[in-house]
Amino acid sequence: MYLPMQLFNEQEFEPALRRLSLAGVETRLAGSDSGVAVSMSQLVVRLDLTLRDVNAADYAGLVLIGGSGAAVYWDDSLLQAKCREFAASGKVVAAIGIAPVTLARAGVLKDRRATVFRDRTTVDWLRQAGAKHSFNGVVADGNVITAASSEQARVFGQAVANAVLKAR
Repeated sequence: MYLPMQLFNEQEFEPALRRLSLAGVETRLAGSDSGVAVSMSQLVVRLDLTLRDVNAADYAGLVLIGGSGAAVYWDDSLLQAKCREFAASGKVVAAIGIAPVTLARAGVLKDRRATVFRDRTTVDWLRQAGAKHSFNGVVADGNVITAASSEQARVFGQAVANAVLKAR
């Protein structure tokens, strides 16, 4: 699970993480740097590893958490490369809130159904990247799962857990 170092959305993070945990899916938290990530309401979370240390062969999937800090990573070349690596390996690639924009910019959503936080800019980014935008709260298209907002975080987390368990 990838968290923005600053201003991640804990209302997307906590329910999704809880669903993964309840399903028996072991989760590691990664960020662009080591140390801690801080949410929009100042929740501090210790990270397990840095993104550069993540290898798709070692994990069942990659989950991107949104929040206002996620916009900083829309053009992050390493994060985009990791998204492509996981997708090309047939692993689960998932994003919630505004984080699906990173998947779109990485080319992962081309010709796939996906959703994103309902904002003109984010929806435009998905469409420009060739995604088939859906207004559904959670959308699963093969190994790619997207969710629009924290309101769907529990359902999103369960969809990710189901996909990971199915792939085992």
